[in-house]
Amino acid sequence: MEKHKPCPNCGNELEFSASRGELHCRHCDTGQEVLRDPDFVPSGSDYLETLARFDENSERPEQIAIDCGNCAAHIELPENVVADRCPYCDSPIIATELCTRPVRPTAVMPFAIDREEATEHYRKWLHSRWFMPNRVKREARTRQFKGIYLPHWTYDSDTTAVYTGMRGEYYWVTVNYTETVNGRSVQRSRRERRTRWYPAAGTAFNLFRDLLVPANRTLPPELVDKLTPWFLDGLEQYQSDFIRGHQEQSYDLPLAAGFGQAKEMMEPEIREEIRRDIGGDEQQILTQSVRYKNISYKLILLPVWENHFEFQHKIYTFLINARTGEVQGKRPWSAVKLTFFILSLAAVAAVFIYLIINHSG
Repeated sequence: MEKHKPCPNCGNELEFSASRGELHCRHCDTGQEVLRDPDFVPSGSDYLETLARFDENSERPEQIAIDCGNCAAHIELPENVVADRCPYCDSPIIATELCTRPVRPTAVMPFAIDREEATEHYRKWLHSRWFMPNRVKREARTRQFKGIYLPHWTYDSDTTAVYTGMRGEYYWVTVNYTETVNGRSVQRSRRERRTRWYPAAGTAFNLFRDLLVPANRTLPPELVDKLTPWFLDGLEQYQSDFIRGHQEQSYDLPLAAGFGQAKEMMEPEIREEIRRDIGGDEQQILTQSVRYKNISYKLILLPVWENHFEFQHKIYTFLINARTGEVQGKRPWSAVKLTFFILSLAAVAAVFIYLIINHSG
C-alpha cells in the first residue's frame, strides 16, 4: 500500500479524479491510469467463521497517527478514519496499513461526480425546496465539499421460517333486515361477506442478497439511508488509488450488530412469504421461528459528498450520492410559507363546501 504517490512530472501528490476516472495532479494536470481488474467479482466471507476469530478487543474504536508524506507534519486522524487530507498542505493521507480492524473493505465504488457537479446538484436541491426560507437560498454559505468513502456491510442469507397460523377464506351470506320507508316497514336483504378460519402450519423459505447496512454512524443515518439506490454492479476491487484525496472511514458498527439490522430488514419479506404460504383470503401469523443459514458478508465503500450550511446559528447537514447525484439534507422551514399554504388549503376547502351546499340547494 503506497502512502505517498508523487506526480511523475512535478512531484506533487496524485489524487483520484471523479471526472477523469484516474489519478490526477492538481498542479500540472498530469493524469495516471488506475489499474483495474476487469474480471473482479465481489465475493462474500463466511459470517460465523469470522465472528469465531474475534475477541472482545477486535472491534474497538481506533485513532491513527501518521506523518504526512508530502510536508512531514505529524497528524492524528479522526477516530475510525484511515485516509484523509493533510490539514497543513492538503495532500492526500493514506494510512490504511496502520488500521487494526479485523475486517477491511474488499470493494469500493469510485466517485463518479466531482466537486463542481456536487455543487450544482446542491444548488438544484436548494432551489427546489419551496418551503425553505428565501433567505437561505440567498444567504446560505457552505464550506468546501468533503468527499467521504462510507463503509457499508452487505449481507447474504438463506432463511427457513417454521410457522403456525390461521387461513381465512371468504364466503357470502344473505342477511334479511327491515328498514322504514315513508313511514312503513319494508323487508330488505343484502349480501354480506364473512370469513371462515382454518388452522395452518408450514415452512417458508427466503433468499436474501446484498442487504445494505451503513457501517459508520458519524453522518446522520436518516440522510444516509435515503441516498439509495446504490447500483452495486459498479463496485471495483479495493485499492488505495481510488481513495486518494478523499476520506475513508472504517466501520464503527460491529459485524454482528450490522447483521442484527439486516435481520430487521428481512422480517417484512419473511412474514410476507409466510402469508403467501398460508394462502386463502386473509392470514394470521401466530408463531414463527426463523433459522438463518449460509450467512456471508462483505465490507464495501460507497462515495458520498458531505457539506453543511449555517442559518440562524444552526447547522444543516446535507449529503450527495457521488454516483447518482441524489441529495438528502436537513433544512429550515419557512413559517410564512407554511402558514400561506395552510390558509390556501382552507380557502380551497371553503369554496368546495360552498359549491356543494349551493348545488344541493
